[in-house]
Amino acid sequence: MKVLFDTQIFDWQINGGISRYFIEVLQRLEKSKEVDVLFSCRHSYNTYIQGTAWLSNKSVLKKLHFKGKLGALKIINEKINRPYSNKLLKKGVPDIFHPTYYDPYFLSYLGKKPLVLTVYDLTNEKFNDNTVLTQKVLDWKKKLILAADHIVSISENTRKDIIEFYKIAPEKITTVYLSGGFEPEVKQAPRVADMDSIPEKFFLFVGSRSAYKNFNAFIQEAAPVISQENISVVVAGGGPMNADEMNTLKKLGIADKVISYSHVSDVFLSQLYSKAMVFIFPSLYEGFGIPVLEAMQCGCPALLSDNSSLPEVGGNAAAYFDPFTKRNMQNALMDLVKNDTQRKRMAEAGIEQAKKFNWDATAQGHIEVYKKIMR
Repeated sequence: MKVLFDTQIFDWQINGGISRYFIEVLQRLEKSKEVDVLFSCRHSYNTYIQGTAWLSNKSVLKKLHFKGKLGALKIINEKINRPYSNKLLKKGVPDIFHPTYYDPYFLSYLGKKPLVLTVYDLTNEKFNDNTVLTQKVLDWKKKLILAADHIVSISENTRKDIIEFYKIAPEKITTVYLSGGFEPEVKQAPRVADMDSIPEKFFLFVGSRSAYKNFNAFIQEAAPVISQENISVVVAGGGPMNADEMNTLKKLGIADKVISYSHVSDVFLSQLYSKAMVFIFPSLYEGFGIPVLEAMQCGCPALLSDNSSLPEVGGNAAAYFDPFTKRNMQNALMDLVKNDTQRKRMAEAGIEQAKKFNWDATAQGHIEVYKKIMR
């Protein structure tokens, strides 16, 4: 089977869960005897594609820094990369086309070739911010979901949401779980110097702090625990703290207890997970939840919202709370802080839970979907 993948997500994303997912799957499909991977990226700043045989040219504008650079690079990438997939589609070369995001630029070239689409979540549908960009992506997404011959969902919860929201027949959707965690060389890397300034006891919050990620509610609920138990919070990634966030920390009297890193390397992040008292994931909605597996692989007790896909990923190894019930998160945090035995049990169970998810199984799940379409 000749399966063509486009470069959409590698045109737009410097790093992130979607581009990592596709690189992990592509690397394994490339070794498979059942799939002939058609994929070429002439230019990209994406972290995960650097050093691979798929990236053929050196990055332009690498040493130049100016306002609007990221937007300019996206346009450059699209102009350079997209002719490859369009050319192959026009010639009818692939047996299956699998785009890496939702831009339907290729539909006029697709013809009768089967289209496989991965749907990651329905976050924008559930938490629509009504911006022009969000609406544009939603319009693209709906068009491709309705056009797809088969859909890959990354959790059963996402599959359920697609069926309910878009009225897609259940047999047209297959759940293929992602994986997560760090490569051995990351786990074995020397101690990062920044770890020397990390407090002995801290809660760890990782990634974006956008509204549905529920950071503000977390910090409000955690503040009494932080003050009473003399615990700090490390915020890893998600960009710099904004003025509203800083004002909230000051009003709560815990500004000196919160350490924020705008961006973190995988090595530093893995070491933060390994040392944290609790990893907290208060999100109101997740399509999967790769940080949960990262935390568990590193032996960090995970406290999660009890909604969307998170119970699927965390299983019985995590502790849960209802993010919509006042003080539920606060009480759960305090319980874990007070119970060393429980945290140790969760750390051990988490390591085993993380082993249930692996990229080899993810790649094999894709192969089964492609075979089903070609029957």
